[in-house]
Amino acid sequence: MSALLVANNIKKYYGSFAAVENVSLTVEKGTIHAIIGENGAGKSTLMNILAGVHEPTDGEIVLNGQVKRFKNATDAARSGIGMVQQEFMLFPELTVLENIILGHEPLKGRAFLNMGESEKRIRAICSDYGFRFDLHAPAGSLPIVQQQQVEIVKVLFTNAEIIILDEPTAVLPPQEVEGLFKAVRFLVKQGKTIIFITHKLKEVMEMADTITVMKKGTVVCTIPKSEATIPLLTNRMVGRDVMLDIEKHPRPGDDVVLSVSNLCVNGNLHIPKVKHMSFDIRAGEIVGIVGVSGNGQSELVEALSGIRRAESGTIKVRGQELPGKNPRANRLRGIGYVPQDRNQVGCSRESTLVENSIMGKYLKAFRKRRFLMDYGQAEAYAGEIISTYDVRTRSPYDKAGSLSGGNLQKLIVGREFTQDYEVLIIEDPTRGIDVGAIEFIWNEIVKQVEQKQVSVLLITYDLNEAMTLSDRILVMFEGGVQKELTGPDYDEKEIGFYMLGGNADETTA
Repeated sequence: MSALLVANNIKKYYGSFAAVENVSLTVEKGTIHAIIGENGAGKSTLMNILAGVHEPTDGEIVLNGQVKRFKNATDAARSGIGMVQQEFMLFPELTVLENIILGHEPLKGRAFLNMGESEKRIRAICSDYGFRFDLHAPAGSLPIVQQQQVEIVKVLFTNAEIIILDEPTAVLPPQEVEGLFKAVRFLVKQGKTIIFITHKLKEVMEMADTITVMKKGTVVCTIPKSEATIPLLTNRMVGRDVMLDIEKHPRPGDDVVLSVSNLCVNGNLHIPKVKHMSFDIRAGEIVGIVGVSGNGQSELVEALSGIRRAESGTIKVRGQELPGKNPRANRLRGIGYVPQDRNQVGCSRESTLVENSIMGKYLKAFRKRRFLMDYGQAEAYAGEIISTYDVRTRSPYDKAGSLSGGNLQKLIVGREFTQDYEVLIIEDPTRGIDVGAIEFIWNEIVKQVEQKQVSVLLITYDLNEAMTLSDRILVMFEGGVQKELTGPDYDEKEIGFYMLGGNADETTA
């Protein structure tokens, strides 16, 4: 095999901070090359340089034997490199079709867009890779899984020869991961080259031909998959052995803390998404919710957190009914929320880490006088979260948008877990973070339950996460509870069966 892409001594500095330091990388044509490492290791920064999103401070990129200096992502795309970002880059108000062709609009003559030909090409791509979504719907109305599919089609539409995937399975339920892998293998058979960033080492061992480990902005090693093992990769990533075998001693109390009764919630365009759903969570209990994306999980979470108004039914905390669409009131009643979308919902990217750390708490905890905030106290509080949750940053006054995805997630988790909530709604808490951070967050969830008797509703697309942590699992299908299962001895295939709409009668038929 020949080297298609070579990065030589790439450096990227932000002031005096080295995000990437003397990194060299060789990617061979027609292979799958995995990039792994802890949060903040420089993986996404390096890939953004290769994709033209960022310019390197120093070093060179050689593509097909020619030195390249990309000015922007469009420049890189013209050279055959496309990237699907971990945090999607879609314009929510534009249609899916408009998002896909944006920047690469085919013309009919010199002045008119050839929308018909574009739609025909896009539908052919979707057919090849098994993607299904409405091309004429606003991109922001799609579930997050379908938004990722749109991003992949967007890259394929540009005829990219090198496709960079940043945490491609972070939002996918198990049933859809294999579909993505099938599409990736098909791309490689067509001569495409894949570079993918992931924290899921089982995926690396299943998919990659070559593996590069990064740590603190440098390359630790590059090895063929034949020489790799999961313990070896884990040790190279975090410098120690990691055990995801969490010790949990469930002791749920008798008191019902969160009670949901006959809840109905509409989604966008007033389409019913949650249909007469009822469940209770006791003190010190973790209840997991799993299901294929788009079966009402997002709308349920938004109603419970006060972001979306329920059409009917009740939500009660310790017998007191919540008022409806009022996030602040829900927080004051004792409901904390770790959202799936950390960028748009979980933080203010233009605000500092201090300001993000005290969100939901500053009104009562950091007042110096009636209209003034005690920034010294707030900074100390944020510093404790940053230290305890190992948020890698230069300063607590950096903007939240400057953090890597994994570090931003740790900041949000730390903010919610540090406050005195009775109920924690936790949505995909370990999406896109490294194995060491997963171990830490899982243990912190267990501490919330065992030491503080917090009631936890865990909505996750990671079945292993749900089975490891949950005392009970509710499988959602078409807006309702398809099946309730009690742990700890869950069966992944059984859960998958109910996720696809199976029922108990079919299992005995």
